[in-house]
Amino acid sequence: MRRTSLTVAVTSLVLLLGCEPASFDPLRGVTFALTPVPEPCAPADPPTLVAPPSTEPPPTEPPPTEPPPTDPPPSEPPPTDPPPTDPPPTDPPDECNVPLLTRTQGFWKNHTCVIDGVVGGLSLLPVSLGATTTFDSSLEVQAYFKTPPKGNAQIILGHQLLAAKLNAKAFGIGNYIFADVDADGDLETVDEILALGDVAFDAGDDERRLVLGAVLDELNNAGDGASLPFEPACGGQGGK
Repeated sequence: MRRTSLTVAVTSLVLLLGCEPASFDPLRGVTFALTPVPEPCAPADPPTLVAPPSTEPPPTEPPPTEPPPTDPPPSEPPPTDPPPTDPPPTDPPDECNVPLLTRTQGFWKNHTCVIDGVVGGLSLLPVSLGATTTFDSSLEVQAYFKTPPKGNAQIILGHQLLAAKLNAKAFGIGNYIFADVDADGDLETVDEILALGDVAFDAGDDERRLVLGAVLDELNNAGDGASLPFEPACGGQGGK
C-alpha cells in the first residue's frame, strides 16, 4: 500500500503518453545493492609523519646550580563558570557510522516540526530541488507534498527527491551506496543519486524522471522501519 500514489501517478502518465502500463517498468535495468552500506570514509586528520630516531646521543646539560623559584600557591581557587542552561545544538550525523534510516514523503508532509528542528534539534532548511526550486519554510515543503502529481513526471520525481533530501539531511545517509541507476556497473551513493535527481528535475525527460523517482521511492522506504532517535510527535501528529 505504501507505493499506491506513485504507482497511480506513473500509470496515469504512461496512459497519457499512449503506452500500455505493462510496457514501462521504471526500475527495469536498475541494480540495487544487496545490503546498502556507507562508503569507507577518509581519516579526519592526515597521518602524522614521525622522524627516524637519531643515532647520536642527546647533548647533556649541566645540572642547575640553584633550584628554580617556586611560585606561591594561589590564595583563592579560580572562579567556576556556571553550567549552561540550554543543551548544546545537535550536530549532523556522522555519515561514516549511521544506520540506514529513512522516512517517506507522508512522514515529512505531516511532521513539519522535524523539518524546522523543533523536534530532533537540527533544522533541515533550506532545501532545494535542482537549481529552480527552493523551500525556505516547512509550510512550503508541506504544500508541495500536498500537490497532486496528476501524471506530471516532474512532480512525481520532485516528491520523492524532496523526501530523500530531507532523509539525507536528517539522518546522514548520503554516503550510503544504494543503486546503479545508469546500468554502467557502478553503484551510486545516495548523494550521487540526489545529484542525478536534481539534473532530471530541471531538464530531464519524463522517462528519466520516472526512473529516478522510482529509485528514490525505494530509498525512502528502505529504512522506514528503523526507529527514530527522537519522538516525532508534532502537535498531536504522531509517527514512528
